[in-house]
Amino acid sequence: MADRICWNCGAKNAPDARFCTNCQSYLGWDTASGDDSGGGTKPGEPGPSPTPDGGDETPGPAGEDGEVVSPDGAVTTDETAPAAGSPEVTVATPEVTLTPDEPARIELVIENPTKVVDGYDVELVDPPDWLELVSPEVHLMPGASDDVELSLEMRPGPMVVAQRAELTLRISSQEDARRYAVAELLVHVPAYGPRVGITASPALIRLEDAGDGSFTLTLDNRSANHPQTLTLAGKDPEDVVDFRFSASTVEVEPGSTVDVRVEFSAPQPPPGEQRNRQLAVAATDDEGPMPATITLVQSTTAAPVDAPIKLQVQPSTIRLEDAHDAEFDVLIDNRGGHSGVTIALTGVDPEQRLSFAFVPAQFVAAPGKVTKARGLVRAEPPPPGTQATHPFTVVATDGATDASGDAMLEMTSSAAAIATAELRANPERLDLGRHRQGQFTVEIDNRRGVRPLNVAMSGRSDDGTVRAVFAPAVVVVAPGAIGYSRVSLTSPHPPAGRQATRRLHVTASDGNQDLDASVEIAQVRPNRRPTAGRWLIALGAVLVMVGALLLPWFIGLSRPDLDPIGIAQAILTSTALQSEFVEGPVRLLLIVLGVLMLFGIAGKDGGLSRKSAVLVVLLAAGYLVFLAVTPGMTLSALHIGLPLIWIGAALGYAGGILVRMKD
Repeated sequence: MADRICWNCGAKNAPDARFCTNCQSYLGWDTASGDDSGGGTKPGEPGPSPTPDGGDETPGPAGEDGEVVSPDGAVTTDETAPAAGSPEVTVATPEVTLTPDEPARIELVIENPTKVVDGYDVELVDPPDWLELVSPEVHLMPGASDDVELSLEMRPGPMVVAQRAELTLRISSQEDARRYAVAELLVHVPAYGPRVGITASPALIRLEDAGDGSFTLTLDNRSANHPQTLTLAGKDPEDVVDFRFSASTVEVEPGSTVDVRVEFSAPQPPPGEQRNRQLAVAATDDEGPMPATITLVQSTTAAPVDAPIKLQVQPSTIRLEDAHDAEFDVLIDNRGGHSGVTIALTGVDPEQRLSFAFVPAQFVAAPGKVTKARGLVRAEPPPPGTQATHPFTVVATDGATDASGDAMLEMTSSAAAIATAELRANPERLDLGRHRQGQFTVEIDNRRGVRPLNVAMSGRSDDGTVRAVFAPAVVVVAPGAIGYSRVSLTSPHPPAGRQATRRLHVTASDGNQDLDASVEIAQVRPNRRPTAGRWLIALGAVLVMVGALLLPWFIGLSRPDLDPIGIAQAILTSTALQSEFVEGPVRLLLIVLGVLMLFGIAGKDGGLSRKSAVLVVLLAAGYLVFLAVTPGMTLSALHIGLPLIWIGAALGYAGGILVRMKD
């Protein structure tokens, strides 16, 4: 008899096998064909095989991408909704309790609604790591149902905390994973475990010369799977200890421990004694307090003998330069004492020239330490360029005893600012030329000084003729700087034709000392007399020639003809002496003398011009005398000609004198 071939997976089976040994599919469907060779019609192939869910209706049309359209037109997908023929599941125990010692039993009823034998897989959807599901193999005949018992167990490993977990069971067809059912399940993990353990460490505390201490309180919840909240408190029989908890209310998570730091303050016993105390700490939950006891042993040393305080001034020698006050440190040494000492600081100087200030002026010197205070001493500086020494003493008193420290104040005053200053004139030589006024700058150099310099400016010349004005007249120069003052001066002209040199002395005074600088002033005044004399000679000569050549001399008489030849012929042919015969030659002589005056300009001392001018005057005057004493001559009133000649002669003579005055 031929092997049966499985219509689902193609595996070979025994001829009388009803289920496939490989995929457990039902093989009885092919008996209706009467073919023992296994070539019967497989479910789903064309033929008289029934539908998977056992109904007579035909499946609806298929949609796109695996969608299935139901007879009523609704479209579902195999990823979101179970396919037709999915198992029907009923959870008999929807809520179970799970403990580490006892698994939880879950009872299900699974029904196979299809017309084929099907197997079902039962699994949890996204189960927690600590949970394990134990499920038997489930195979159901078509239309059959069965009770299935599942088991939930805790995996070995960390403790599972008390909780209520909502789980989802998925029952899937082995034939078609699209046929499945889901069921909700609530798993309750109950709280279990003992109360929190409480331990104090250390259990014995020793304090020497101290009242403050601490210990650690360990709360152990490692054996319980649920959190426990505790309230902490401490007490001692005498009710004198003050407890301070880092947290007064503590929630201890399951499977963990919490350390709480406890600090306390207890009064110390008298010096040289010992005292034992029992400290009780309780952690209280809903069931009541859980105590822990700590033994406190306190002891104090005998009261020590205090050594007197010591005082030291640092630095012991204080040096000041160009200053009024200085700071120093006062060190109070109480390292030999065992208690604080309240002291007050004062300063004493035998000369009573110093003033003191202390910060703080009164304070407590801590035991076993050196306490530092700040001191200030002030004094008037000595005169500039000198130094002074002032001894003083700082006294610290506690009302009963005193401690003192000596120091020395050395004060030095640098020289006055004017002693290191310099006064410079810029420029040092001022050439005024032909002018009377000029300006220059005075520099007050205080770059080597350490004090401001305040000076008043003044100036004087050797002959007292120069007048100087300073802007500003008072100059304040800061240390390390240069001050400036602008000087405007007026100097009279020297004599004509001479050059003069004057020296102006500039003084900067601070009232005690002076700074001096000098400026050389050069001036020149040209000699304009020779030039003016030459111009006068030229003008006088022109006037003489104009008066002799062009202008009439007497009123009513015309100017004669000055032709020398005609004058000579008239004299030779005339039988009597006539004035017109005399006036012509005189005019010609005057013209010649005027020309000689002009020639005198070229001389060095103007002598020719002066002599010519004198001759002009004598000739003109002699002519008038001649006319007056000679019978037959007519002397009428003078016209403009002769006066103009005399004026020209006077100007020429004066010009000759000016030409001679070179200095």
